[in-house]
Amino acid sequence: MSGAAGADVVVMNTDGQSLTSSIASQKLTLGPKVTRGLGAGGDPEVGYQAAQESLSEIRDAVKDVDLIFLCAGLGGGTASGIAPVVAEMARESGATVFSLVTTPFSFEGRRRNAQASEALTALANQSHAVLHFENDRMAELTGPRAGIEETFAVADETLISCVTSLAAILQGGVPMPVGLADLLCALGGGSARALFGHGAATGDNRAHEALEAALRGPLLDRGRLLNESHAIVAHLSGPASFSFAEVAAIMRGITKHVADSASVFFGVTTASDPAAPVQVTILGNYDRQSVEEAEAPVRSRTEAPAPTEKPDPKRRPAPTPESAPAVDESKPLFPEPAEPDEKPALAPRAVPVDPKPRPKIKPVAKPKQETLQFESVARGRFEKSEPTIVEGEDLDVPTFLRMRGKTD
Repeated sequence: MSGAAGADVVVMNTDGQSLTSSIASQKLTLGPKVTRGLGAGGDPEVGYQAAQESLSEIRDAVKDVDLIFLCAGLGGGTASGIAPVVAEMARESGATVFSLVTTPFSFEGRRRNAQASEALTALANQSHAVLHFENDRMAELTGPRAGIEETFAVADETLISCVTSLAAILQGGVPMPVGLADLLCALGGGSARALFGHGAATGDNRAHEALEAALRGPLLDRGRLLNESHAIVAHLSGPASFSFAEVAAIMRGITKHVADSASVFFGVTTASDPAAPVQVTILGNYDRQSVEEAEAPVRSRTEAPAPTEKPDPKRRPAPTPESAPAVDESKPLFPEPAEPDEKPALAPRAVPVDPKPRPKIKPVAKPKQETLQFESVARGRFEKSEPTIVEGEDLDVPTFLRMRGKTD
């Protein structure tokens, strides 16, 4: 920034076509030999090589400047590769560097978000303060049915409002300015997420309306995120009629959202225009990781609950302190067992008893084959003859009848 009246704008890009559409008075094409004016193709390494090729042009653009606001959209090749180099050149020239950057939407893919994260870390090492705006939260500035142009226009207005608010704070004023050291203390914090809210109002209820407008934005989540910041800057401004009661009411509304351990840097300036609105600006940083850890449930949703044990009616309840017997501390808790004089008799062996006696089964007699009784048959003319007996067997009897008794 050169002077208190305004700022000099310098636009840097590796894409020559994008520069032609810019209305800035100073345009700088980086790396014409490396990219041939066609951009970095989403590769931060190409962007870094383009910055190295145009290092002298970058150094000339940032020299003799006390304060620089570096605005970039990280994740692609140009800003991710060039922004850390520009911040380094500006810091070497003696300027105070405030970096205001945006990171990609979550649906833009892991690679683009990873490139933005690496560039943000490198940029934080070269900047005095970083205000990091997530595109996912910037999209909440408008309704879900808002057009794409409207959404990006509101996001751009938020970034512009942040730059102008920072410039107004740093310009100072009476009766209570905010110093640069206080601002750096509140906004320092590496790549932490930015807290920003701005509101303006006129009329009889201007103080309340300006505060509500500042807290209403999603970047503050109605003041909830202020509790996660280690330090904030609250800057109030208004006409000469801006009363102390209005200032006190606004600050009470802000500090009720701030943690007790946080530092609050407070400033008030007045404008010469009697019709100037009352403006409330809140700035700070917060670490999203600490917020997620604080909001994480004690038990994961995917973790199965512990099974409840059914009470056993036969199990004795655990003794309570009231029901537990008194313990004699003079006696040892575990006395040594005395040696018995005689060996204890062996307990009789228990015989298992079947609870359901089986019915007795009667033995089945072996079946015997009965002998058929044949009637005697008259022998006819051999009736009076003597039977033929050989070795005690009557040969007149059929053989199968004689042998039947022998086979049994």
